Order: sequence, then structure tokens, then C-alpha cells
Amino acid sequence: MLDTLTHWMLASSLYQYIQNQMWVWPTLESLHFVGLCLLYGSLLIVDLRLAGLFRGISVANVSRFIPLTLIGFFINLTTGILFIFGDPQRYFINPSFQLKMLCVLLACINAGFLSVLLGRYQSRSNRDAKDTTHLPISIKLSAILSLGLWTAVIVLGRFIPYVE
Repeated sequence: MLDTLTHWMLASSLYQYIQNQMWVWPTLESLHFVGLCLLYGSLLIVDLRLAGLFRGISVANVSRFIPLTLIGFFINLTTGILFIFGDPQRYFINPSFQLKMLCVLLACINAGFLSVLLGRYQSRSNRDAKDTTHLPISIKLSAILSLGLWTAVIVLGRFIPYVE
């Protein structure tokens, strides 16, 4: 199945365009870095707060960073797909890439789980969104897991050019 997908990508005009335009790859790299900064920078603030640090800042206030997280994620999703189109033979067989994609999947599942936990906590406790100084351990652990998974995504992404 991966062979079929790889051959389809290699035969695509998108592959040809990425390969033949010398400005495309560096532009993708730059945009991917900007997306990473938005994604990880905003998640760092949110997840550290949910993990129990910075209790003087309300969860509602740090939640305002979530749109930046999503913008960064979608920038990286788009540029990441274009990277794969630009060199599918390198990415699909690369163990670092495979582990990175597993971590991205787990991080997204964890984000959904964390969102559900926060929603349940706020509705069950009937608290104002600003009164979340004593978050349950499940929320704290999910926030710590988020930081770990996204850190692994960054590290594994940096390994891709060096692992075959």
C-alpha cells in the first residue's frame, strides 16, 4: 500500500513542482518552523497552567492561546504533507518519521481527551471558568503527557534527516 502511495506521489505534478522549484523547500521549512513556534509556544503556556503551575493565571485566560495552537498545527499539517510529497521515499521508510507521526496521533487523541476532561470538570463542579485552581490529577497528567508528546514530535522531527 505504501509503495502504491509513494509511486502515486512521485508521479504527481505536486512532487515535480516541489522538486523543480528551489525556493519551495526552504519556504516550507520556514513556515513549518513558524507553525512549530505557534503550536508549541502556545501549548507550553496552556499545558504548564493545566499541569498546576502559574495558578494566579486563570484557565480561561490561558485558553485564549488555543487558537494559536490550532493555527500552528494546521500550518505544520499543511507543510508536513508537502514535505512528504516532496520526498515520499525518504519519509515513509524513516523510523524517526514513523515515530513522529505516532506521537502526533497520540498527542491529538490526548488533546481531545483533555478537552473532554476540562469540559466535564467545569460543568460538574459548576464553577466559573476562572475558578480552576484545584484541577483534578487526570487533567494535570494529560497536560504533562501533552508536553511530553509534542516535545517528542519536535525531537523526532529533527532526527528525520539523520536517520535512515
